[in-house]
Amino acid sequence: MKTEELIEVLTQDNKKVSPLKSPQHRFLIWAFISLFTVFLVLLFSIFLRSQYHIPRFWQSNLALVAVFLSCGIVLFKRNIPGQESRFDYLFHNLIIISWFCFLILSVSFSDMGLFSSISEELKNHGSGCVEFILLITIFPMILLNFYLKKGFIEPSIFYRVSVYVLPFTLAQIGISFFCPNETSTHILTWHNLALLPIYSFISFYSFKLIQSKD
Repeated sequence: MKTEELIEVLTQDNKKVSPLKSPQHRFLIWAFISLFTVFLVLLFSIFLRSQYHIPRFWQSNLALVAVFLSCGIVLFKRNIPGQESRFDYLFHNLIIISWFCFLILSVSFSDMGLFSSISEELKNHGSGCVEFILLITIFPMILLNFYLKKGFIEPSIFYRVSVYVLPFTLAQIGISFFCPNETSTHILTWHNLALLPIYSFISFYSFKLIQSKD
């Protein structure tokens, strides 16, 4: 068999692969669609429940926006081999850890203390916040899986955490425009701790799905 014929036989079943667009372009498309879906859910909540809220403390949302932008750019950048950096995960992980520590310390130094405050808060109605967060993140999470599956899936734990953090941050920003309770105890209990088991299962199971390529 001639060389030309061998090449034709080996390549006849190959499919054309279109190159991925720039990380910034792909992230902006995902972010725009995701934010639009969050806006639609908020709009329906206004029409159906007449419920919305304008956040008073923007420092928290500004920190979350910084995490959202940094984490998203890093994820989509590392989705293309050869673009990674040693310090990619440092910035957004540092901010999200600081944000969690602030919530925990704020509740810890309250009159009732950390565990008593959480126990008391769990007696109040807060399941609506959990349902709302799951509602506004389900489509962005599916879309994120679709986008990331097109590129390189990194096996490191930092990549897995970032796949979790990006839609989680979006959820925290979205819920701040729905829930009027801005106390640290409520945010820590109902926006985070009560949601972690369900949200973690969905997020990490989704990560397993995007790992399994055909």
